Amino acid sequence: MLRRVLPCMLLMSSTSAFAQEIDSVPADAVVGHPYFSPNAPSQILFINVRNRPVRIFWVAFDGTERPYAQLTEGQQVLQPTFVAHRWLIKDDDGTPLEGFISTRAAARSNGTPQIALIR
Repeated sequence: MLRRVLPCMLLMSSTSAFAQEIDSVPADAVVGHPYFSPNAPSQILFINVRNRPVRIFWVAFDGTERPYAQLTEGQQVLQPTFVAHRWLIKDDDGTPLEGFISTRAAARSNGTPQIALIR
């Protein structure tokens, strides 16, 4: 377990000085409608600061939800993505909580991820 946690801690400490936190949006803003992405790569560091597990879904271009990760309390995951890609956060019971959309700032950041605090 320590082996898996340590790289995340190093990642967080080396990027936090330059990383930009992105604001969440209401869950219904990212669900159920198509969108376009300019195909510019980015990264989001999802950090679960809630006191219970959450699930992360990528919202595909056609508006469908695709499961990507489950995070326990305090866990984090670095997710490669693209500008304008939409991500939905759900409670462990499937209730939508909030969404995140990767911004153009991530594409200009030379690989520094945007930070998404899951509250």
